[in-house]
Amino acid sequence: MPSRHEDEPLPFRSPRGHLCSGLNYGILDYTCCEKVLHKGAGLSCCGNRAFNLTQASCCEGRLTLNVSQLVSDCCGCRAYDPLNQLCCDSQILTRTQPHSKCCGKDLYDEDHQLCCGNVHEGRKVLTKMSSHHRCCGDNQFDQQSQCCCLDSEPLSPQPLNASCCASSGSNPRRISQSSTNCIPGEQPCGRGACFNPTTERCCVNPRSRQGQRYSHDQACCDGTLSRTPGPYNGASCGSQVYNPDINICCAGQLSNRVIGKNLCCGTTPYGVEDLGVLCCNQSLHHVVEDGYQCSPGGNLYLPSREMVCGSHVHLNDPGKHCCGEETYDPQDEICCNGHKHQRLGNISCCGEKAYNPSSVQMKCCAGTLYNLQVQGRLSEEAQCCGTVLMEAGYNQTCCSAPGLDLLYPTQSGFTCCGHRYPNASLWSCCAGVLHPRSEPHTTNKNMIPETRLLPLGDLKTDVLCYNEVLLGTVESVSIKMKERSIVMVNAMSLLASHGKVSALPSPHYVTLTDHCSSPELVPGNTYIWVKTRPYSDPIRFISDLSDHSSPLHSILSRCSTVI
Repeated sequence: MPSRHEDEPLPFRSPRGHLCSGLNYGILDYTCCEKVLHKGAGLSCCGNRAFNLTQASCCEGRLTLNVSQLVSDCCGCRAYDPLNQLCCDSQILTRTQPHSKCCGKDLYDEDHQLCCGNVHEGRKVLTKMSSHHRCCGDNQFDQQSQCCCLDSEPLSPQPLNASCCASSGSNPRRISQSSTNCIPGEQPCGRGACFNPTTERCCVNPRSRQGQRYSHDQACCDGTLSRTPGPYNGASCGSQVYNPDINICCAGQLSNRVIGKNLCCGTTPYGVEDLGVLCCNQSLHHVVEDGYQCSPGGNLYLPSREMVCGSHVHLNDPGKHCCGEETYDPQDEICCNGHKHQRLGNISCCGEKAYNPSSVQMKCCAGTLYNLQVQGRLSEEAQCCGTVLMEAGYNQTCCSAPGLDLLYPTQSGFTCCGHRYPNASLWSCCAGVLHPRSEPHTTNKNMIPETRLLPLGDLKTDVLCYNEVLLGTVESVSIKMKERSIVMVNAMSLLASHGKVSALPSPHYVTLTDHCSSPELVPGNTYIWVKTRPYSDPIRFISDLSDHSSPLHSILSRCSTVI
């Protein structure tokens, strides 16, 4: 590659170098599904339709709304939640037991019931007469006193002293055993052969399952023999065998070996002592001026005069920094996910957009900005579930686990367990982990209130700003009886309405009174902890601030209007 001089144009590769049905688009703003362009980045495709996999599922090219693909299975072209439902013979049925199974188009509990009959004539559910009973055709038999007679049609239970029981044996379905007997030190090799694993290898034909033994210097290839390539200890370059003393292999291409050129840059060999040579992103560059470097993206640039932003090389401009592919001045601008905006007042980022977090008209949901005035919503009523703005009222429930928030239609008798939404009569939950209930369960009205994990934006202003807030990083978690003990480092106490911020002794200890009713916490993550009343109520709200670059600033900026 020729050397580059100052008067030559700077290399540039557009981040919008993607085509959708002939249209040029940027992956930071759009998604292309089968040549149809959709607004929104990172969406999934279902045929030519785009969807958010936290809000819908795709089965056989058809969308099912309100069932996240992250927790669903497909029943034909419809999605269902296997935690609370089953797909039986292409029908979606509601679970009646945690371990319910399908019996044709019905459900059954294998601990107390049997599924008998065959697929063609139809299956039926029978109540087990005892734990020793098994199916025999459409009936059941006691293994301790009966056998299932295979000689009769249809199959029927018979006493153990019946003549057909002797021919059937205790197990009516015989399992063929391999007749191969290997000497000590050898192991079976497919059908009818043995081999010594220390000195030989076994080749089994995938069709006939017949095995054959070979020495270790030979290799199997689809059940047939192939001798290991030689004579150069099996050195190969693509499909070519070569002598490493004579040739060098670079990215599948052979070249004659030259003393000192033992490194590869793509398909080209070069030497570490070669002057004026630089390998950037597997492309070899020849430069005539010292000081050139490779950027992380593989661009060649001169740091004394240039700076690299993404794939774009810029001339140095004092005070400028990178914002995506472009440069910006942090004194006057703010950079949000590669997009720059004018710095005005208490402005912050929400994804690629800028907004005022104190504004009652705007709501930021995990990087997606909503205009509440357009939505006809009040700020204090609006809540987020991940990137989604929840509907007004109580028609939706958001279930959260570290790094995942999923939205469900609210159902009576259901409760969150991490990011899942199980039927509480079938499943119990302890710190985000599901356990099947052995007996039907009704909710205890005297249960300790659950400690909720909420996004910072969903904490109401009076809760966040007028209560004691603890901020700190979880170092470790332990359980003692029903309580959960947490060790925090870099901890501080805030009362934002009074502008008070106090550093706490490190480590700082926090106790959650009911381990099972508390959300899962990840060591290393930074959280805030809110008590609704000082010195009396336990901690009621927790928010994970690990994605916030400055957690303290995030809290104070929310409360700036009341300080």
